[in-house]
Amino acid sequence: MDWDDLQKREKEFMKGGKHNLRHNISSAGVSDIAGQFFCEYKVENAYTLGEVPTEATSEGTSFHDELIPQKPISREGFIKLVKQKKPTFAVLRVWGKLGDIQVIGMPDHIVWNEERPRWLVELKTTKGDPTTLWPDQRAQVVIYGALLEKMGFDCSDLQLAVVRVKAKDLSDEEKMLWVMLVSKHLAEGRIEELEAAHKGKMKVYVLKHDVAEAETAVRAMQGYWLKEREPYSSTSLNKCLACAYRDQCPKSLTRSA
Repeated sequence: MDWDDLQKREKEFMKGGKHNLRHNISSAGVSDIAGQFFCEYKVENAYTLGEVPTEATSEGTSFHDELIPQKPISREGFIKLVKQKKPTFAVLRVWGKLGDIQVIGMPDHIVWNEERPRWLVELKTTKGDPTTLWPDQRAQVVIYGALLEKMGFDCSDLQLAVVRVKAKDLSDEEKMLWVMLVSKHLAEGRIEELEAAHKGKMKVYVLKHDVAEAETAVRAMQGYWLKEREPYSSTSLNKCLACAYRDQCPKSLTRSA
């Protein structure tokens, strides 16, 4: 990887974007695009009404930070780290054009080896059954992988994983060692062993890195960002019941007429 060229292209990407997308932004966030698969009105409400703090959101963020603690690292330190022959862990902002829009985001976890991303991992905490992979979760990790390749990284051996976990059921020691534990089992192909050791607490979904799938996912949603159409609303009562905007959303199915 030519790191100086990557830095130059990233600066050009950030400066070159026109603020002509919905909500006057230049690049759509990966998490927002993924959120469209849940309900576009939830994404719309987040922009127009602002974030609404909830106990579930705060708890999920807290668990997430416990399992994937992060600290800043310099550009030079990052490069030195990911160049190592042994697997190392570090994340960076990913960016690029998919479909007809600029896209940007920050993955949860990437395992590197000799400057090549080998695993891109997204963590999803849940209070319920972890054995269901939702379309928004799949789209998010696939788009992250596609952006890594768009940036110029060698993704020929890249694999994607969504790890759904009931964080409350993990011990304090398991939480502390989560990154190392999951990364080691992924790298060594011992996923079934990991799931067996955490039966009922964790499910690992391994997905194929597929730029074409990511392109298709973004194109299916880009009309919203390009202001070619208004947001679609979910028709699921359960989604509305789980949504922080259920009392304010004009499309909510939970409010009486």
